[in-house]
Amino acid sequence: MNANQLVIRLGMVASVTAAGILVVMMAIAMMIGPDLANLQSASPPLVAELFANSAGKLQAMMVVDDLFALAYTLAFVGLAVYAQPRIGWLAWLGLGFGVATGVLDWVENSMTLNLIAFRHLEPTALFALNMLTQTKYLAANGAIVILGLGLWNERVLNRAATMLFLLFAPINALAFIAPPFVTLRLVGMFVLLILGAVALWRQDNLIKPAK
Repeated sequence: MNANQLVIRLGMVASVTAAGILVVMMAIAMMIGPDLANLQSASPPLVAELFANSAGKLQAMMVVDDLFALAYTLAFVGLAVYAQPRIGWLAWLGLGFGVATGVLDWVENSMTLNLIAFRHLEPTALFALNMLTQTKYLAANGAIVILGLGLWNERVLNRAATMLFLLFAPINALAFIAPPFVTLRLVGMFVLLILGAVALWRQDNLIKPAK
């Protein structure tokens, strides 16, 4: 097994793991309920009420999200190695966006945990948290669009995966302004993780014995 095969297998496992972790996060979100949307509010009273009612669940979600960020970042690494022969240096640009997404996610989670612990709910801090969140999702769009293009080949599944990767970008952007798209964003993330795992699993160098 060469280094690329190892990275692709790691990416495949990480992608499936990330999909499982996402399901756990969605379950926690359902336990918190609609008030979870207040975390993106710039209103200190609304955020304070959310913290008062669901601090423990939010802390658990942030810890799980840290693991999610690690898993999907490793999945991006696998996809970049897979895509590089097709799109060249653009694969590394896509990986850069993917790594930036993971780092921003960790910073966002750390900031949220600190807000919960110290209840420092000034509008400036909430504005900064919202900026982090939006920048994280925009970076994710860059990674998903570029690496999605790198999935394209003669296989029907790969072509369908590329189209869904590209479709995710507008859904992700619309989720900032239209609440129904938040659910579509989560479902889309799950679907893309599974499609990415399948594409990596089907990679010729991974499933064919070395000669």
